[in-house]
Amino acid sequence: MKRKKQARFILLFLAVFALILTAACGGGGQDSQSNNNQGNQGGGDNNNPDIPGADEPGELQNQEKLPLDLPEANYGGYNFRILNAAQDDAEWLQMTIVTTEEDDMGIEINDAVFKRNRTVEDRFNINIVEISVPSRSDVPARARRSIDAGSDDYDLVMPWVDASIALAQRGSLVDYNELTYVNLDRPYWDKDMRRDLSVGNRNYFMIGDFSMTHYSSAMAMFFNKKLINDLGLESPYNVINEGRWTYDKFYEFALAATHDLNGDGRYDENDRYGYMSLTFLWSPSFMASAGQQAVLKDANDMHYLAVENERYATVFNKMNEMMHSQNILFDADVGGRDHRLQDVMFPGNQALFWSELVHWSTILRDMEADFGIIVHPKFDESQDYAPNLVNGPPIMGVPATSQDLDRTSMILEALCYESTDTVIKAYYDVLLKTKIARDNESEAMLDIMFNNRFYNIAAVYYNDRVSSGLNGLSARPGGDLVSWLDRNKERIEVEISRINEEMQ
Repeated sequence: MKRKKQARFILLFLAVFALILTAACGGGGQDSQSNNNQGNQGGGDNNNPDIPGADEPGELQNQEKLPLDLPEANYGGYNFRILNAAQDDAEWLQMTIVTTEEDDMGIEINDAVFKRNRTVEDRFNINIVEISVPSRSDVPARARRSIDAGSDDYDLVMPWVDASIALAQRGSLVDYNELTYVNLDRPYWDKDMRRDLSVGNRNYFMIGDFSMTHYSSAMAMFFNKKLINDLGLESPYNVINEGRWTYDKFYEFALAATHDLNGDGRYDENDRYGYMSLTFLWSPSFMASAGQQAVLKDANDMHYLAVENERYATVFNKMNEMMHSQNILFDADVGGRDHRLQDVMFPGNQALFWSELVHWSTILRDMEADFGIIVHPKFDESQDYAPNLVNGPPIMGVPATSQDLDRTSMILEALCYESTDTVIKAYYDVLLKTKIARDNESEAMLDIMFNNRFYNIAAVYYNDRVSSGLNGLSARPGGDLVSWLDRNKERIEVEISRINEEMQ
């Protein structure tokens, strides 16, 4: 009874949480620069009032499904060609789009992909053909060569989102708003990517439910329930429910868990930590959960640098001090460590909290100790919880050399439409929520994470110039944000101006 009562409390809280985020994400039309002194809420500036804000948990899954509004078409056995990287090049994502006998995705997902593809193939008399290349770097390279040559080799290309920027700048991708039969207002298209990664109200790349990557690449924080109980700490669910899940509370928990297990006076992979992650994941996740982004958009949907304000500096400095205090952090991204030490340490009860992509939860299926899934902490109790970060997945890009955009747009619309009740249901409802999540609260948290997402503009458009620099500062104790900004501001603003111009 106690667990059921706690679950009811957390579910009630999550509904309220979603309503708060709806308000936070619905402030379209206001110049974000005018609010710099109040901080910059990540994912909270919806410049297009026609794009809905965050949805309540389960809304997209439970709402009545509208019919697919497409004309009849017969394409005479046409091969719809999709350029994609091999699944084994990105084991941290679920990205396979065509099943084969060798696929090892689980029978539910395999069957769902097959059913989705066959439904669309039969409707239009087409064949869905995946052209799989060994490395994700091969996708933009091959796409660029083909498009530059004026060739019509692919109907859809799926490069990583940051690699797609160069293709868009070269005029190699079609603006989704020009695709006649694609309806981006429908729930099977990612409204968060549409809102966050447009420039000048143009969307040269999108993700829809045809691809599972915008689910599998969402960030999550896992916690070890055994350690919570062993250390006599209160349930993180209760803390979140009461609005107390802040940087300070996180640090209190993490410090209690940190311990030199072998007593050798130094901390390494043989000890226990309060928190574990990779710099390029924990730094943007904690800044985002405090409502801060390095690059935002103004009322004209154009980028500007947003780190030069007191709130951003306050949050960054506190995060940096906290993470480098009392050995609470095991950062598998520093000192030449193997990233996948995490896969052993968290299941082995060597970390209380762990931030990773949602898809990595699949390695926890055999974990002996129970675990839970929660959102990242906010900065302080005066702040609302912020939308959840998605870490740069592959996208769906339409080559500018396509000979029949109406055909392409009809097939893409149908693929996304038919995916919601098949592929996404199998991945989200069956794999993540039934086979991975171990309590009702984690299932509800997953609803919140997926219905309230945002994409990091700095990491997507300015990774080398902005995001990597800030991550590097985060990785060093006492990282000096002011000095970094003094050294880099002019070059960053030149880069931002160039991107704003070239993406028009």
